Amino acid sequence: MISKKPVKALLILLQAVAVGGIVFCLFSIGFWMEDSWSLDELSQSYEESDLFYRQVEEILSNKIEGQDNARLLETNGELNLDRQIDIQSYDAVGNTVQDMNTTYLLGDLLEFYENGGWQTLHEAIAAASGDGTQDAGELLAEQSGTLETITPMTGITLEECSHWYSDSSGYVEKMYTLLDETVLDLYTRYVEYTTVQDESWSSEAPSNLLYYIENTSTGIVYTNISADSYEDAVTVAEADEEYSSLYEGERSFNIMVSNPERVLNSAASEWFLGKRFVATNEKVYVAVNLSYPVSDELRTWADYYAQRETIIRNSAVGAGFFLVLLVLCFAGSVLGVHPELLWVDTIPTELAAGIYLIVAILYTLLASEWSQITTLFNGQEKLPGAVLAASAWLVFLSACLGLLRRVRAKTLWTNSVTRTLIRTWKQINSARAASGQLLFFYIGFFILNILFLLLFRRTGLLLVILLDMAVLLYLLRDMAGKQSIYEGIHQLSQGDLNYRIDTSTLSGESLKMAEAVNEMGESLSKALEAIVKNERLKAELITNVSHDLKTPLTSIVNYVDLLKRENLQSPRAREYVGILEQKSQRLKQLTEDLVEASKISSGNVELEIVRMQAQSIVMQACGEFEERLEEHQLTITWDMEKEPAYIMADGRQLWRVLENLLGNICKYAKENTKVQVALKRTLAANQAVGEEVMIMLQNVSREKLTIEADELTGRFVRGDASRSTEGSGLGLSIAQNLTELLDGRFELSTQEGFFTVCLYFPIVG
Repeated sequence: MISKKPVKALLILLQAVAVGGIVFCLFSIGFWMEDSWSLDELSQSYEESDLFYRQVEEILSNKIEGQDNARLLETNGELNLDRQIDIQSYDAVGNTVQDMNTTYLLGDLLEFYENGGWQTLHEAIAAASGDGTQDAGELLAEQSGTLETITPMTGITLEECSHWYSDSSGYVEKMYTLLDETVLDLYTRYVEYTTVQDESWSSEAPSNLLYYIENTSTGIVYTNISADSYEDAVTVAEADEEYSSLYEGERSFNIMVSNPERVLNSAASEWFLGKRFVATNEKVYVAVNLSYPVSDELRTWADYYAQRETIIRNSAVGAGFFLVLLVLCFAGSVLGVHPELLWVDTIPTELAAGIYLIVAILYTLLASEWSQITTLFNGQEKLPGAVLAASAWLVFLSACLGLLRRVRAKTLWTNSVTRTLIRTWKQINSARAASGQLLFFYIGFFILNILFLLLFRRTGLLLVILLDMAVLLYLLRDMAGKQSIYEGIHQLSQGDLNYRIDTSTLSGESLKMAEAVNEMGESLSKALEAIVKNERLKAELITNVSHDLKTPLTSIVNYVDLLKRENLQSPRAREYVGILEQKSQRLKQLTEDLVEASKISSGNVELEIVRMQAQSIVMQACGEFEERLEEHQLTITWDMEKEPAYIMADGRQLWRVLENLLGNICKYAKENTKVQVALKRTLAANQAVGEEVMIMLQNVSREKLTIEADELTGRFVRGDASRSTEGSGLGLSIAQNLTELLDGRFELSTQEGFFTVCLYFPIVG
């Protein structure tokens, strides 16, 4: 039989995979269709797609940034750590005068960052800016000894230079901020130059693009075309038949104007009109080789783009497959929900709904920051999107299944905060007399505290303390009374019906409750005495009646025996005598069983407890019943513990237990079936007992048992509904009572047509 838990887990896992697959396929379709979801996009060429222009922009941006880094860090094509950097003119546009008091060597600035000096300076600036008790510049100047571990080329620190200015603190704050920003930007460019930059960032590297970009404000040119001017670059590019003009335009005051004659298509015009490469004043010319002979990003994505229809079609089929899988698995999860509650279902309904709502809000916030998340994955959104969607679906599925479990277990309302509040209000309302008194007492107590403090001031404080101490003593006394009442109820629940609560120190409601508990104990004690007396009278009645029946019954048995010896000639007379003998013997057995059951239930049995081996007595009992079992075509299968197990018991009474059980099997077991006899060692539920020996007898019932297992051990209860067998209905009751007298446990079960009895006895050494 397949366990349900692995199936449920598999269905949940498949749903997460299906949701992730759907999102992955949709992202794939959206990527190749430019998120337009229009079939017209399938007829669009690579050079009309946003993908193409994103790659063009990335290539140009990398080449511009690589050229800027080289211009800043190199001299004659080599890294020059002796370059002079003036922090005041680092970001300035146009011609500026170099100030040697703020000029540093490039190598010193990079070392300042790597040695942790920049981090210390940066944190100090942030702390000084947030300190409202002292001027930021003054605070930084006081720390200059530890902050300014780097000096300009003049050897004079910025803090020393500040004394030449009227606003010395302002100068320190400004220069330290410039030093902080310059060092950070320089080190970032240095890392790009040494680790990120590759051949594709160089203007001399082969490319499918020809470009000429000029900053008309500074005159700086970025190009891979051998030309002396912008016009010459356009002419050279136009003369090369392998290249097609992609875009030509000029930006002035942030307004770009394109030349329609040298724009590849409308998509190129729309894309580059909004893109700024170097400055608000620039000239841009770009040409592209549409055969893509160079193995760069343009060619790579052009090859992918040629296969996009196949990718889109396969993604659509995959999304459909995952959708069907999701629906089927979701239906299986919903239909397989049972009312068994999990630990999360014990949380009140409204609180659980609030938790799921908070999680949903968190997922919404993650989705709103999706662009930043995809940046961490280099712009790839398929995999993180699939994972996020799968986890969100698991949360949604958990909420749905939890709701169904609560509905089917009928705890959606019963385990809610609203119901608790309503019931609390009803309880308060039903006990409004007591709650009203408590509320009145509390209001009075609160008003007295306020009045004492307002009217008597210092003396009032003393009065308040005295009043609070009095209330505290009252509450402690009330709590002690409630503890006494709880102890009384606990003792009664443990069976000590003679326990009485001392009411001499109690008063008010506690006194009334204590008296009620004492009265309840007296009533229970009287009821128990009456029950015990009735049981004793019943046992005596059964014993007396049984003894009274034995005398005439003995005479009947003897006279029947005499009649058998008279050699009666009539066949009918012999038949009548046989019936009389059978019924008299059955009545005799019933009478003896009644007497014995009465003795055992009252504990009036003498026991001779000795140490004995459990295996031997079980095998001996089964051997005695071997012939009777064969008559009913019953076969014994053994499962015995090989190591001897010793128990303390009365051999004669334990034999009677096994005799009753085996006799019960002969009477009620289905013919041509097996009887399993097992003896094993087990750990007792009570750790003080240690190991136990379990003796198990199991058979297949001849008839379907409609009686509960605990009812079968009652007196005069029999397994056959017609009561046609010779049993008295006392066998199991006697076996159970004898087992318990021997300090054992008697367990009976009737499941799936099997009748199983287990006897447990502590093992001794």
